[in-house]
Amino acid sequence: MAVLISSLNVRGLKDNVKRKAIFLFCKEIKANILFLQETHSSKEEETFWKHQWGEGILYSHGTAHSAGVMILFNNFAGKVIDHNSDEAGHWIMVLVDVCEQKIILINVYGYNNRSLNRNMMVNLSKLIVHWSNTYGSTQVITGGDFNLAPNSWLDRQPQRGKQPEYDSIICDFCTATNMMDYWRMTNPNTKKYTWFSPTNKNVCSRLDYWLVSQTISSYYLHFIIWPKSEVEHAETPH
Repeated sequence: MAVLISSLNVRGLKDNVKRKAIFLFCKEIKANILFLQETHSSKEEETFWKHQWGEGILYSHGTAHSAGVMILFNNFAGKVIDHNSDEAGHWIMVLVDVCEQKIILINVYGYNNRSLNRNMMVNLSKLIVHWSNTYGSTQVITGGDFNLAPNSWLDRQPQRGKQPEYDSIICDFCTATNMMDYWRMTNPNTKKYTWFSPTNKNVCSRLDYWLVSQTISSYYLHFIIWPKSEVEHAETPH
């Protein structure tokens, strides 16, 4: 059974018109599981947002103006076994059962601070090991907006430094959890970006990506980076 997982930084869902447009976009792309970052959600809005989307929604709340992550389920044939999240709205972790395969899914919204980002990734590494031992699953998919470019040359424009340098936070996380940047592994020299400076179009980075465990990499995987124009169209009120 094929499962489509998508990720999108929504830059706030407080506006009712924008939220409806984003929810509609998420259903139109027919993804079964959706990772949303920067939702700016709160406990008080859970019931209303769930009414708009449906029952398949999990939250990790941020503040009215920052952070917040959500996982949405849409025509998902599997089942949720367990879930966990932080109190700052930067990650949510769920264990699902798909065709008797237990998979750990983690939606991440990274900090704009390396020290906080490193602490978060170290804590997630420990939680992954704990869940892997508890539930007997070594299949992990981590995605979202990490606020970290994995490669200083291929994933940044303009390039940084005099030679390619891999981000130590991401490298350490992948080493500790036996994960890999699958899109980069299968596109070793391709340059595609997910973040663009609002003031300078020549400044951009690949900050949004998927890290998958070695055990999942043996499956048939297909990763796509959406054109920025398609997402912007979805966010525009009609």
